[in-house]
Amino acid sequence: MSASGSRQTDAALLLGLAAGLRTFSAPAALALRTRPLNAPRRLVLVAAAGELVADKLPSMPSRLARRGLTGRLLSSAISGQLVAGTAGAVRGASAALASALAGHTARRRSPGWVAAVCEDGLAIALASAGAARAGRPGRSGL
Repeated sequence: MSASGSRQTDAALLLGLAAGLRTFSAPAALALRTRPLNAPRRLVLVAAAGELVADKLPSMPSRLARRGLTGRLLSSAISGQLVAGTAGAVRGASAALASALAGHTARRRSPGWVAAVCEDGLAIALASAGAARAGRPGRSGL
């Protein structure tokens, strides 16, 4: 694998780790790479902001429930595909599964909004690092 290919799959890994914690963090970080922001990109950013708020609600189901986990895996696979093709999709989805499980375990051990905000920060940092590592967006990229 070339150095740029490795860099791209590393980006997919970081984006996948982020999406496992917060579903919309990876697509939002990718959406912010391009200016001006068009309507679909703005919608992704609104969804990401909504997720940051909704995650703190006690009524939110487990991230490991079918709907939540499916969303995380799709988000990470699509983000990984955008930056590194099929290998990125696989690497991103695998990383999302691992971080969803780790995040679930961490939040069960340390419940409350402080832990949730720390998790938000980690997801944002991982997504930002992944988007930066991915480089300039392609024509079909988010």
